[in-house]
Amino acid sequence: MTMRVSTQQMYGTGVGGIQRLQSSLYTLQNQVNTGRKIVSPKDDPVGSAQALLVSQSKSVNTLFVTNQKAATTKLSTLDSTLAGVSSELQNIYEKAIAAGNGSYSDGDRAAVAKELAERLGSLIGLANTQDGTGRYVFAGVQSTTRPFSLSGNSPSATNPTHYSLDPPNAYVDYNGDDGLQKLQVGADDFVETNIPGSDIFMRVKDSSGTPTFRSVFDAVQNMVDFLNTNGASASDPAYTNALGDISAAMDNVTNARATVGARLSSLESMMNTAADRTLQYDEQLSNLQDLDYASALTAVSQQKLQLEAAQATFAATAKLSLFNYI
Repeated sequence: MTMRVSTQQMYGTGVGGIQRLQSSLYTLQNQVNTGRKIVSPKDDPVGSAQALLVSQSKSVNTLFVTNQKAATTKLSTLDSTLAGVSSELQNIYEKAIAAGNGSYSDGDRAAVAKELAERLGSLIGLANTQDGTGRYVFAGVQSTTRPFSLSGNSPSATNPTHYSLDPPNAYVDYNGDDGLQKLQVGADDFVETNIPGSDIFMRVKDSSGTPTFRSVFDAVQNMVDFLNTNGASASDPAYTNALGDISAAMDNVTNARATVGARLSSLESMMNTAADRTLQYDEQLSNLQDLDYASALTAVSQQKLQLEAAQATFAATAKLSLFNYI
């Protein structure tokens, strides 16, 4: 069987070959320009799919890193505020111990009471601390609500959510809640970024862990009231109870700081792990996507030579005619 090659078929084959070479050269040049060996999925379907999976994993890891940083910031603010509360309570406790000295006169104790009253105001201010976004640190999940306020309402035995100072017309009301704020910092890890003010300030327990149903503010105000009493003695149960409540409040804040410290330590470990994962993902993506410039430039040169040769061959072939041989 005789095979005939038409002029049209010869032209089509030549043009098709040149177009394929041009497309291949364009792909190589695009890779060189972008620095990526996978510019579009057709360049490497398998590698492109793998790169997509790695990119998605990296994005999720980046989200966790963002949450870890946010949680660290919130807990650091909480810890620094608790440090201030602890320092204030320590000063109050030391002043109260000194005022129990039998050599103190009524005037001396009254002067201490005045200082403690001022420190009580400072303590309430710390309890109403706001973070960098204007949200209240100790309000539970009601972070836009000012958690502590003085109220003229009398305490009620039937309303245990109200914690009062003595006297009844000057007690501190807690307007927040017991809610816990949480952030997801890992695939299966959540961290609590707050401690409700009710736990820190409103639920003082004695040395045996029994609730006293008095707040930190009760404890300080009771001490102020005692020191303002003429002829007050350190042997008075009122002094002993108030001092014990202040000591218990200090222990409570210390335990809270230990809890916050443990959370911060855990977050630090998570952030170190997340940073290592980020480097691993970057390395994987580099291996999948980054171009070997030396090899790519060599391939571009070779492709250009092939294209030029093909174009020259086609030009020469296109000039051939049977009339040349007649």
